Amino acid sequence: MLGRDTEWRQGSLLTHESAIALGIGGGPGAERPVVVISHDCDLANDAEEQVEVIIGTLIDLPGALYENARNPRQLHLTFVAVGDDVLHIELRHADRRLVSKAEFAKLGVGSPRFALPAEEKRVLKQWLAARYGRPAFPNSFETRLRKHVRKRVTVEKGIAGILEPASTHLVGLFFDLGEDRTAELAEGEPYFLSISVVYDATEGGHAARETAESVANALRALFEQAYGTIDVATEIALENCGAVADTYMTLADLRKVDQWRLEYISLRDEPISHFLPTGERPV
Repeated sequence: MLGRDTEWRQGSLLTHESAIALGIGGGPGAERPVVVISHDCDLANDAEEQVEVIIGTLIDLPGALYENARNPRQLHLTFVAVGDDVLHIELRHADRRLVSKAEFAKLGVGSPRFALPAEEKRVLKQWLAARYGRPAFPNSFETRLRKHVRKRVTVEKGIAGILEPASTHLVGLFFDLGEDRTAELAEGEPYFLSISVVYDATEGGHAARETAESVANALRALFEQAYGTIDVATEIALENCGAVADTYMTLADLRKVDQWRLEYISLRDEPISHFLPTGERPV
């Protein structure tokens, strides 16, 4: 077993050879990086008999929509080495595996070269937590978001198109449905929605604020095109939509809203596509 003195941590990267020895790293010429995702405490606790890992895929560069835990099913992480070398890896929840801790203790070897920076590890933790903390909006509300504004373009896809070029400056998109947060409203009874486009005020500064304001303007235009103005809307009535600095978002605010991602479509039967905007529900 690993024990209390183990050096393994969540986010540790296995060597290719040890991953193959454990039967999870792909064969010769088909290298698959393997990342440990068990919590640090679980790795050290003898009561935990398995180690959870994700078999990743090497990529050339990370994509903006897959960094910073923006996508609930895919994550792009960057491991760094001494010097300028980096390793970009894509993770998918579907590629998680469980390995016997006894076998892991015997055959697992951590990469001596590449490590996951603290900020990237924070993102990994957020991404793992988001899988079980994502919101389930009312089905009726989500059905109305799939309304077409033009051929083959729904409101939710329109939101994705607005957010994609701005994603690096945004922390998230927050939806406030007020008292109807969990209500299935009847046809003709509109959801009254307020949207906060939250931007990174510390790192992004003035450029982030301008980007968020532009996104808010585009969202208002999209919702008005799809549902009409608030005085005539019968499906979704957009009451407010504005840019908000993350430094002004309080815990009280977070308790009233749900951070929204396009792939968080509750109880939908059809397959979910891979395009996504930013955001997630707080956990």
